[in-house]
Formats: sequence, C-alpha cells, structure tokens
Amino acid sequence: MEVNAWGNVNFDIGRYGIDMVASPRHADGLVLTGPISRNMMTALHIAWEAMPEPKLVIAVGACAISGGVFAQSDALNRDFLDTFKPALYVPGCPAHPLTFISGIMDLLGI
Repeated sequence: MEVNAWGNVNFDIGRYGIDMVASPRHADGLVLTGPISRNMMTALHIAWEAMPEPKLVIAVGACAISGGVFAQSDALNRDFLDTFKPALYVPGCPAHPLTFISGIMDLLGI
C-alpha cells in the first residue's frame, strides 16, 4: 500500500521526476520492500542484471533492511544485500511515504 501511495495525489513522487517503471530495463534503482526469500533470489538477480548501469539498491522497511519479523526464518537469503549494498535504507514497518520520498531526495541531492 505504501508503495502505491508514493504516486498518489497526496505524495506525488512524480513531481520530482521519479517514476515507477514496469520493466527493470527502464529502472535506475531496485526498491526492495520485503524480506528476500531463497525462492525469489533468481528473479531478483535477473531483475538486477536487466537494469542498465549506473544502478542502485534501496531497502525500504524493516523486512527489507533486517528481515523484520521473519529475520530468523530459514527461508530468507540475504546474500544479495551482502553483495549489493543498498545506497539508501528507509526505516519503518511499514515505511511512511514521506520518509521514502525524503530519503530519495537526499540521495539524489534534490
């Protein structure tokens, strides 16, 4: 829900020139919003490899940052985050849209 809110009339991240895209081939950043499971590792790597350079990772929310309530699960695999360090960590459970937008603006120097 919070990801959808970034683009609604209340928060309108698009006014800063930031858009969500359907294909990783058109993306500059990969936004992770949940825990990374072993089952999703292949899809995550495919998306990452499809993105053009330069590219970055953004970890949004407690689950993406630390695993959240799933941190002790055997189903998690954090190797991706060990290899590709996030350029931005957005705290929260869930992260508030304004926290995300503020972090992105600071990261981009807007």
